[in-house]
Amino acid sequence: MNRTMMMALGAVVMLTSMASPTRAESPSQLYMLNCWGCHRPNGEGIAGTAPPLQGAADFLKVKGGRQYLIEVPGVSQSALNDTQVAEVMNWILRTFSKEQLPPDFKPYTGEEVKQLRAVKMLEITKTRDSLVAEMVAQKIRP
Repeated sequence: MNRTMMMALGAVVMLTSMASPTRAESPSQLYMLNCWGCHRPNGEGIAGTAPPLQGAADFLKVKGGRQYLIEVPGVSQSALNDTQVAEVMNWILRTFSKEQLPPDFKPYTGEEVKQLRAVKMLEITKTRDSLVAEMVAQKIRP
């Protein structure tokens, strides 16, 4: 191969590697890019629009709550892949609900998220209200 061809090949390889960077975003960065707009920087949410994420670990303490956290449209229809959703949800729970995490908390996995995202929740408000009522009945929430 002559020198000109070698330089051209090198330039193509360099440009190709620059065009498709392989960098992974951290869960906190993914939260900022995908969730922050509605749930706000500290998970406080927007009244009437997006519920707070502070205390979300309480949902893990009632039947159906773990599934609910993934099946809500903002999560199940997110552009994030299943592994990213698992990482972000685990980060949300540990960041905004650390004190409420059950002692036997098992982090979400990409495979679990994949299975739960396949379920389409039709009665979002009704489901949330029912889960919150169960938390109140169990004295998890006032």
